[in-house]
Amino acid sequence: MNKKNLSFFAILILVGAIIVFAMLWMIFKQAPLETKNEKKSINKVIMVTDAGGLGDQAFNDSGWKGVQNASKILGVKADVIQSKEGDDLVVNVSRAAENADVVVGMGFMIKDAIAKNAPLYPFTKFILIDEDAGNLPNIASYKFYAGQGGYLAGIISASVSKTGKIGIVKGMDIPPVLTWVAGFETGVKTWNENMGKDVKVISKTADSFTDTEKGKILTKELITEGSDIVFDAAGATGKGVFEAIQEANRTEGITAEEIISGLKVPKYFAVATDIDHDEIFTGEVLVTGLKKMSEAIYNAIEDITKNKFKNGLHSVGFKENATGISEMKYTKKYVPKEALALVKKAEELMTNQDSRLQIPLDMMDVVEYVKNFKVPEELLNLK
Repeated sequence: MNKKNLSFFAILILVGAIIVFAMLWMIFKQAPLETKNEKKSINKVIMVTDAGGLGDQAFNDSGWKGVQNASKILGVKADVIQSKEGDDLVVNVSRAAENADVVVGMGFMIKDAIAKNAPLYPFTKFILIDEDAGNLPNIASYKFYAGQGGYLAGIISASVSKTGKIGIVKGMDIPPVLTWVAGFETGVKTWNENMGKDVKVISKTADSFTDTEKGKILTKELITEGSDIVFDAAGATGKGVFEAIQEANRTEGITAEEIISGLKVPKYFAVATDIDHDEIFTGEVLVTGLKKMSEAIYNAIEDITKNKFKNGLHSVGFKENATGISEMKYTKKYVPKEALALVKKAEELMTNQDSRLQIPLDMMDVVEYVKNFKVPEELLNLK
């Protein structure tokens, strides 16, 4: 083969290579390679609990309800990873992000785990409850003005107490708990000033969200010290509050059947948080301060399915229907009409986002806050 023919074949090969390259380039341009973390649709949601785990009848159960509702209504797969201690959180969030399109993280202590993992999984959406993980594009953080629900529950509790003493069992002295407590105590203060009463509040801290026995012991101490109503702000530890209240009523010869039927009024009541406890401890939970995490989680997941994800911090309260109090299906009959009127007026102020009733989310010093709290004039002289 002469040089002329060799040159001709070389040109043909070169032209063919260019054509093949161009075709491949067009194909890859239209359908780029999917990276390891890129996710085209929302198929699976995994919730990571805090150390309290499922079955706490409060915080984690409320979050899981929201995820389950998303599964039923939106058709996404749902799973949960339960954390036993703080050291589990980073690993658990990472496991969830590897296997899900959306990760729901529950609690104040999971913030750092979310913040560390979110940049590593940019195509995974993270929903954080009860803390702010910053302004990363794939994190939506939710904080609740739970103190508003606590405030309304405080008014109700102070109005019903016969002994003039109310107890509080806290899980830990952290802002998401303390905002509940500050709201509750200022609600008691509002009732006192409006009615000329002097209902006292006694507070104890369990230093745990998982120690049911400790919650029970502290509640018994509060009852011994004169409390006839005990407010649970303790997660799974709070299950001990309800057990102790039930035992105290049984000791007084008051059965569950008599309470449910209305034959006898409980001598002791619990006050619950997060999810409505009317059907859990029927008739022995005076009121629940609601923190509607399940609704917030469901709405956030729905937004993701509609490509309307909103990152950043979302601070929600009574106006957004994110907090409030339960219907009191079995106990409203025990609440004085003056207290119900006071609650109704307070709810009007909250609906208008009155700053005087937006209990701070970063609460640290409850004693100082309650001391300096000034009851809105509109809530005075309603008796």
